Amino acid sequence: MTFEELSVLWLKTRKNKVSFSQYKNLRCYINHLNRYIGEMDVESIKPMDIDALLDTLTDQNPNTGRPASRQTLVDVRSTANRIFEYGIDLELITRNPARGREVSRYAPRRYRRALTATEQGLIISTPHRARVGALVMMLAGLRRGELIPLTWDDIDLDALKISVTKSAEIGEKNKNQFEVKQGTKTSWGRVVDITLDLALELQKAKAVAVSKYVCSRVDGKMHSVVSWRRMWNSYHTALCKAPGAESTNIQEITAHYLRHTYATLLYLSGVDVLTAAKLLGHSNVKTTISIYTHLDDLTKSKSVDKLDSYLSSSLFRAPA
Repeated sequence: MTFEELSVLWLKTRKNKVSFSQYKNLRCYINHLNRYIGEMDVESIKPMDIDALLDTLTDQNPNTGRPASRQTLVDVRSTANRIFEYGIDLELITRNPARGREVSRYAPRRYRRALTATEQGLIISTPHRARVGALVMMLAGLRRGELIPLTWDDIDLDALKISVTKSAEIGEKNKNQFEVKQGTKTSWGRVVDITLDLALELQKAKAVAVSKYVCSRVDGKMHSVVSWRRMWNSYHTALCKAPGAESTNIQEITAHYLRHTYATLLYLSGVDVLTAAKLLGHSNVKTTISIYTHLDDLTKSKSVDKLDSYLSSSLFRAPA
C-alpha cells in the first residue's frame, strides 16, 4: 500500500470527528506529504524521507513560494505521525518513520499581534455596523466563526455571560455561504464571562437591533463570506479615517488579531493561564501557555529596554 492510499483510509476516520475547517487543514497537510512520499510504499519510507520533505518545506512552501511557517511544519509532521500510527494499528507496518523527527528551530513563526492601545481605542470609539462585533471579539475573545452565528439569545446581559455553542464554517459545496454547526472549533461550546463595560455596549446595541444576529448583514441575515469581507474592509477604512488615527499608521486588523488582543488583556490583567484557556476555548492549555510565554518574553524585553534607557540617560551620561 502506498502512503497516499493509507492517508485516504485515515482521513475517512476523521471525517465525522473534526470540524470542517480542521478537515480541510488535514487535507492540506496530506497534500504536502503526498507531494513527496505519496507514491512510496509505506513499508519503504524511512526517517530520512520525512527529514527530507520537512527540510524542503522549510526552504519553500510550494503553495506560497515562501518558507513554510514553523506551525505548518509541526502540523505536517503531526499528520504524518498519526497516519503512520494508523498504519501500525492496521498491521501494515511495524515502525513509524515520522516519530521523533525534528522541525527546524529557524523556521519562521506565524505572525500574530495584539492591537496597540491606539487601535483598541479606535475599535471602541469608531461608529460602524461592525463595531459591536469587533468589541465582542476583542473583549470576549470570540473567533470570527463564533461571532457570525451569535444571536442576542446567546447573551445573558443580567448574568454578564455569552454562551458560545455554535460556529460558522465556509460551506463545502457553496464557498460563499457559511454553514452553522453545533459546537466550536475545539469543543462543544463554552460560556464566557464578560465585563460590565462590554455588557453596557451590547445592551445599547440590542435596543436598536433589527436582526437576531449580533453582527449581521445590512438586510439582517447572517453574513455570507463576501458580505463579511465587504463589511470588514469598510470597517478598516473607517478606522483609518477616524479622528485620532492621523497620528498613527493603522496596520491590518483581523478578527484573529482582536482575539489575540483579548488573550493579551487577560495576561495583563493577571488572569491565570488555566482560566484564560477556558475563556478562549483552547482545547489544549499548551496553546494558552505558548501565548503567555510569548508575552512574558516581550515583557522582559521591554523591562530591559527601560533599564537600558535609564542607564544611558542617568548613569553613564551623568557628569563625573
